[in-house]
Amino acid sequence: MVIAGSVLLAGCFDGSGSTPTTEVRVVHASSDAPAVNVLVNGEVVTEGADYKEVDILRPKIGVASIAVDGLLPDGGTARVIEADGVSLKFRTSYDVIAVGKVGDDTIEPLILADTGERDSATSVRLRVAHLSPEAQTAASGPVDVYVTAPGADLSAAEPTVSFSFKESAGPLEVPAGDYQIRVTPAGTDTVVFDSGTVPLPAGADLLVGAVDNTGANSDASPISLIVVNDETVTELYDADQGAGVRVVHASISAPDVDVLVDGQATAFDDLTYGDVAPGTGLNDLASVVAGQRNVQVVDSTNASAVAIDADLELTNGQGYTVIAVDQLSGGVSALVEAESVRSIATQASVRIIHGSTQAGNVDVYVLPGSQTLIGNSDPVLTNVAFESATDYLPVAAGTYNVVVTSAGSGTPLIQQNGVALAAGGVYTVIARDGKTGATSPLDAPGLILFGGTPTL
Repeated sequence: MVIAGSVLLAGCFDGSGSTPTTEVRVVHASSDAPAVNVLVNGEVVTEGADYKEVDILRPKIGVASIAVDGLLPDGGTARVIEADGVSLKFRTSYDVIAVGKVGDDTIEPLILADTGERDSATSVRLRVAHLSPEAQTAASGPVDVYVTAPGADLSAAEPTVSFSFKESAGPLEVPAGDYQIRVTPAGTDTVVFDSGTVPLPAGADLLVGAVDNTGANSDASPISLIVVNDETVTELYDADQGAGVRVVHASISAPDVDVLVDGQATAFDDLTYGDVAPGTGLNDLASVVAGQRNVQVVDSTNASAVAIDADLELTNGQGYTVIAVDQLSGGVSALVEAESVRSIATQASVRIIHGSTQAGNVDVYVLPGSQTLIGNSDPVLTNVAFESATDYLPVAAGTYNVVVTSAGSGTPLIQQNGVALAAGGVYTVIARDGKTGATSPLDAPGLILFGGTPTL
């Protein structure tokens, strides 16, 4: 299983005095929503919970108001969920799950109550929820879920669960051991998700949610599964989804190159300086089998001239940008950065990578499209070192002018005007060297841009 990340946030809302408290677990399962704040009775109890993250709250029993505010790129918030009059009972726990989408105004809370009763302390207790609008659309209705022994013939099996979007089932109890989880459109044997072999440990109490697949190569399946075990989230992608790889030629002195995977096949041919392969679109990623892969970058005309030879550990469902940077004289290196393809409806998501050997440390300005001079503007990033990369930054949709200056100087080294950033878009901006004697636009230091909005 691939751990999705650290998901128990710091927020906790403990009752004081003698009034008993209950447990409310908040799950962010809206794939196009930004990070959110969670409020109980008007008080912010969780800040910045992102997609597929969980927070556990312990409010007093009784009637409560639970709200969710989306974080906007200008620093403000927008109320996306408001659930008033939620009755919280003693000795009952609750899952408040944000489902639906912000982009089409269908986001809402799904509230599940659970007493925690079980028949066996050593069984695996499962509750299953359909949280994926994409799966509902892809299957044109309900889906069947099969939880079987690995390799079991589905034609001879009955579905463990059949349900539609926003429905849930369970609790179910099964013996501990290895299982395979498969999902089909209801009444068919067409598998649209296959977990491969998954170990389920004795005593576990799991909430399993089918969510929109926002990993690399998401055309492999409309869904991934999040497995919520108390305060930990594990994400399962389709077993055959693979890792997604994009390669950028940003080494000014390297010749045209080929990229080899495991020394056998040419993954990309004849990349020249400034090229992005297999393409510049948001979903333009090559599918590579997950695991340890050897990646070589070699001279297109002389395969024995190896510029990069790197072993990379690639995770199923994760995207990677592999950037050839630096000069041949000092040794070309591979800068490897995780790549996101998750579209957020309320913002453009922008990552900036410093790949120019000629620039030294830099400041980065992102100016409104009507402003071409820095003037009194403050940089969005300061003193950025070569080979540094930011996280994906939230930016309001619009047209911008990007200016890169020597750190602290205000003197432009690179300026690219008219950079259009769309809501829902995911973009990478790489500062590159200028190539003396080359034809425009590579004859001066500049930017390599790729990404965009999802392909519908």
